Amino acid sequence: MRHSSHNWLAIALLLGFLAGDLLGYAAASLKTHHKSQEWLPEEAVKLPEDIAAPGWEQWVFCADEHMQCQCPGEVRWGTTGHWTNLGHHEKPIVCSAELGDPCPGKAGRGSCECAIVRGSDAWFRMSPAVLPEQDTSSPVVFCGQLEASKEESAWSASLWEAVAGLCGAASPPELDQEEKKDKSKSDKAEDEAGSGESKFGEPGPLAYPIDTLQDLMQAWVDPRFRKNYERAYRTDGWVERAFVNYVGNCVSGGKYDRMMQQLIRSVHLFSSKPIVVVHYGMVPPPSWDPVLFPRLVLLHAKPLPQDLRWRSFNYNKYRAILLARVHTGIQLDSDQFVAPGVDALFDRTAAEINREYPMPILPVHFLPNKGPSSGGVWWPRFCQEDGSCPLQTMRWAHAHPTFTYFALPFLGKWLRRNLRDEVLPHRKGYPDSKLRVLDVPEDEDLLNLGLWEDNATKQWCKWETPDPSDLKILLEGRLDGGIVGDKRFYPEGSPLVFYTAHHAVDPEASAKLIDELEEKHKNGDLLPPITYKGKFYHNHTDLLKDHPKLPCII
Repeated sequence: MRHSSHNWLAIALLLGFLAGDLLGYAAASLKTHHKSQEWLPEEAVKLPEDIAAPGWEQWVFCADEHMQCQCPGEVRWGTTGHWTNLGHHEKPIVCSAELGDPCPGKAGRGSCECAIVRGSDAWFRMSPAVLPEQDTSSPVVFCGQLEASKEESAWSASLWEAVAGLCGAASPPELDQEEKKDKSKSDKAEDEAGSGESKFGEPGPLAYPIDTLQDLMQAWVDPRFRKNYERAYRTDGWVERAFVNYVGNCVSGGKYDRMMQQLIRSVHLFSSKPIVVVHYGMVPPPSWDPVLFPRLVLLHAKPLPQDLRWRSFNYNKYRAILLARVHTGIQLDSDQFVAPGVDALFDRTAAEINREYPMPILPVHFLPNKGPSSGGVWWPRFCQEDGSCPLQTMRWAHAHPTFTYFALPFLGKWLRRNLRDEVLPHRKGYPDSKLRVLDVPEDEDLLNLGLWEDNATKQWCKWETPDPSDLKILLEGRLDGGIVGDKRFYPEGSPLVFYTAHHAVDPEASAKLIDELEEKHKNGDLLPPITYKGKFYHNHTDLLKDHPKLPCII
C-alpha cells in the first residue's frame, strides 16, 4: 500500500498485523474511525513541523503553462531535465512558451517551479499536494483508502468502480447480481456498436505510469478549512449535496482570484449547499477565507504532469468530481456564479441520474450547429460520409455536468481512457472511426462523445446564461430570452434558465449583477427563473404544462 508512511494508516497497518488479519482490521478500523467525534484531527491535515532537512531551498511546482506563478524565491521554467532559471520576480510571471521551448522536439508542455525555503512561512502556506511525501500531511482521499471502503456503501462501491483502473486494478471490480444484469445490457449494446470492452483497454505509449495515476487520485484538506470540511462532510468522507469547482494556481488579487471570490460569494448568498474547490496550484489566495465563507471546502490535488504529452488542464474537472466525493453535485467553472433558485437543480439531478440512467447530464450548448464542419477527430465515429450523424444522440452540450454517485463510473471510465492513452476500436460501418482518446483535446469534447458513445438521451435546458449580461433579461423582465434552435434536436429552441451565469470573466461586473440579484431576491421582486417563448415559469412542472414535448429537461 503506497501511503503507509502517513501516520494514521501506519498505525492501522501495525494494529492489523498484531491482530493477524490486516484487511479485516483495516475495514473495521475505518468504520470505527467514522463514528468518532474528532474524525479529522488537526494533526492529520497540518504540515508537520519536524520536516526533513529544513532551512534549504527546494524546487516545487508553481503553475502550469499559461498560468501565473507568484513565488517568493527564484522561478524556473521548463520540464524535467530542461529548465531555464528566471531568477527572482517581484510580480507574478506568466508561464508560457515565450520563455523558451521547454521540451525541444517533444509534444509535452512546460510549467513553472518555485524555489522555497523548507520550513519557512511561505512553505507552510503551500498546498500539501506539491510537497515531498515525507514532508506533507495525510491525504483524505487515496487509492488504498478508496479500495478499503468500497464495501461500506453503494456510493463507495460506485467510486471504486470509477477509479479502479486509475488505481492499478487489472480489470473492473466485481458487481452485485443486479448491477451485473444492468451491465450486461450495456455491454451488449456497446458490442453491437463495435465499442464494447470486457476489461480495461490496453494502455498506449503515452499512458501515465501506475504510480503517477495513483498520485493523481489523492486529495488533501487545506488545514485552514478543516472545520468547514467537518461541517460539510459526514464521517464516511462524503457530502450529500455540493457544488464542485476546480482551479489552477490563483495569484492573490489577480483576475482568477477575484472571479473565484464572486463565485464563492454567490453560493453563500443564493444556495444552502457547500462548494468544494479542488485546487491544483501552489498556494491558495488568502481571500478564500474559511470564516467569511463557512460553506467553502478547499481540497488540494497534484497537477497533471505535462512532460510526455500535453493534456488539457480541464481534464482536472473529472478528477475534481471524483475526489470531492459528493452524492449529488453540480460542477461549476471558475467563470461562473450562481443565482437564486439554483438549489432546485440538486433535486432534479437526484431524480434524473440513478441506477437506470447512470450518466451525468449536461445543459444544451448555445451553439446550434456544432458538427463535422466544426472540426474534431471524433466525428467519423458518429457520422456518415454524407455529413449525417445518426449515432450523435443529442445536440452538443456545455461541459457543466450535474451528477450523482451513479454517474461516477462514467466519468472515471473516460478519464481513465485519456490518462492511459486508450484507443476505441473501429466501429462497424463507419470508416475511420477508430479513435485514440488522447487525441480528443478538451473535457467538453470528451464529455459529448462519451455520452453519445454510451447512448445518452437526457439533456438539461440551458441553465447557465451564455453571458452574465443575459441576467438583465431576468432583472428587467424582458421577454426575449431563449436559446436558438436547430433543425434536428431543437427546432423551436431551448428555454433559458437563470440558475447560473457563465463567461463571468469580469469580476467587478459580476459583483454588480450579484448585488442586483440579491436586492431583488430580498425584496421578493425577482421573476421566476425559467423563460421560454415570452413567458416565465417557476419550475419544470409548470413549463411542461405549456410545452409537453420539450427535447430538454429542467
